[in-house]
Amino acid sequence: MSPTIFVVAATGTIGKALALDLRKIGWGVHVTVRDPASPAATELASAGVKLFPGDWDDEKALKDGIAGCDGLFLNLMPSFTDWDADIRQGKNIVSIAKAAGVKHVIYSSGIKGLLKGINPNGLVSKFVSNKKIIEGAVRAAGFEAYTILRPAAFMANWLAPKVAMYRGLADTGTFHAVLKPDTVIFSVDEHDVAAFSIAAFKDPARFNGQDISVASETHTTEEVLKSLSQAIGRPIKGNYLSDEEALELAKTDPLTEGQLASRQISEHFNMEDVRKWGIPLHSFQEFLEREKASVQETYSRLL
Repeated sequence: MSPTIFVVAATGTIGKALALDLRKIGWGVHVTVRDPASPAATELASAGVKLFPGDWDDEKALKDGIAGCDGLFLNLMPSFTDWDADIRQGKNIVSIAKAAGVKHVIYSSGIKGLLKGINPNGLVSKFVSNKKIIEGAVRAAGFEAYTILRPAAFMANWLAPKVAMYRGLADTGTFHAVLKPDTVIFSVDEHDVAAFSIAAFKDPARFNGQDISVASETHTTEEVLKSLSQAIGRPIKGNYLSDEEALELAKTDPLTEGQLASRQISEHFNMEDVRKWGIPLHSFQEFLEREKASVQETYSRLL
């Protein structure tokens, strides 16, 4: 009998990719959804995913969904209105999974280590801190196996709805960036994160206790913009802020703060280490070709 995995945030980028890819290999998938009638939830249900209406604070929905599952994929984000929500929810989900007899937990965490020069009271620091606390709960819970994955920046960030973090890009074709033209960006295709997760669930002994930074490809900021330009047939240009402008804007804009932090991401990833796992990876060009319809829709105002 095929295993069943409880996937947290299954209507999001990683969770949805994993849920659908698990179903493609015939595994059972349980998820909670706030709105079973939403397009994402409907797509999951059509693929055979079992939906449990409720959110991550719904004790009954979580217990019902996790019951009978062999594995847990945990992926949470801090809330902008309740900064401790993800810690509370993460610890509770881990506790429920342990009590339900879940054997293997995979946690999608943040980068490993501290980011230099980042506001200790800002969004990025809180994001990293919360991830670290939940990670500690996973490690200490006593599961038969656990695996920590640390995804790079998602290629999907350049598509709607996530592209909204790059204000005006999809509407004007200009990327107002605190990155440098030659900043090295480590990007990841969400289906590559799913592939690592599935490999781990299939071979828990190999992946038990492993801490893996996952990326699919490296490119500079200008190379990303060139690829986007080629995909839509229209130029995407970079407007690069000075360090002084970026630091001033970051004081009041968490998205700018996040971009500043991402300048350091290359210190936390090594493509040679990623490739050693032997899991096929997708390029940004392959991602854009696969997501051609979404690319066209995202940048439709420029066409």
